[in-house]
Amino acid sequence: MNNLPSIKQLQYLIAVHQQQHFGRAAEACFVGQSTLSSAIQNLEETLGCQLIERENRSLMFTDVGEEVVARAKKIIDDSISVVELTKSFKNPLSGKLVLGLIPTIASFIAAPLYQYCQEVFPNLQLVLVEDTSDRLLDKLEHGQIDMGILALPYRTDKFHTQILTKDHFSLVHHQGYAIPEVLEDFNLLPKDSVFLLEREHCMTGHALSACNLTRSECINPFEAANLHTLLSMVEYQNGVTFLPQMALNAGILEGKPMVTLAPQADAYREIGLLWRKTTGRIRDFRLFSNEVGEFIKKQCQ
Repeated sequence: MNNLPSIKQLQYLIAVHQQQHFGRAAEACFVGQSTLSSAIQNLEETLGCQLIERENRSLMFTDVGEEVVARAKKIIDDSISVVELTKSFKNPLSGKLVLGLIPTIASFIAAPLYQYCQEVFPNLQLVLVEDTSDRLLDKLEHGQIDMGILALPYRTDKFHTQILTKDHFSLVHHQGYAIPEVLEDFNLLPKDSVFLLEREHCMTGHALSACNLTRSECINPFEAANLHTLLSMVEYQNGVTFLPQMALNAGILEGKPMVTLAPQADAYREIGLLWRKTTGRIRDFRLFSNEVGEFIKKQCQ
């Protein structure tokens, strides 16, 4: 047990695996290529087996090399968790915290949330990252962000998920666009009258599911990249759309001749806060979740 791999050697190995190139891996680790190559060679000698096959300028990880990389990642994660754990107990909610938000949430709460956190957590350096759900989950898995605020349901099995609140949908249309005052089935809307975001935005799927929109004929083939483009189509009396209460409370319809139907009791998306199950900052994240959860609830009421 005296001759074990070092954390630095494992980090270099992971970098080579990620970059698939010794030169790029060395740059990513801010060391010279000779330093990195020597460390990998020493690692192989320590373990007594070949991890990487090298030929001219190409490389390929051996089967055992792939397994070592997988275990090395867990060792690095656990090591980071140990450091995070001690920091969390010494100084709760201090230091840097990188929080990811999806666009249909960030657009309406990013600025007030940032200001709120500065007031409530004065020792916390909050960094906000806006991206799609898939990309945020990938960044969360690889440690590029610490937590994420997403709209659910979504595939989040790998992470701890804390449901914060429900964000109900309302149907929105121009005041000159005639639809029945009482609409019990959204599938009865006219053909091509429902405007939605691009499919990569999870809000589209949530709206379709929450509002039981199953008749494709009523959905317009146009897909907006953002909510403002979506509203411009509706503003010209081309049809209707669905907006979450969070957006309405933020004043997205301010100055627009729009009408909203009452929020539907069963039509909503859930707002959730996610973090890695392996994190050592669980105490910090629970404290953060409790405070931020109350703030976000108010944005959806």
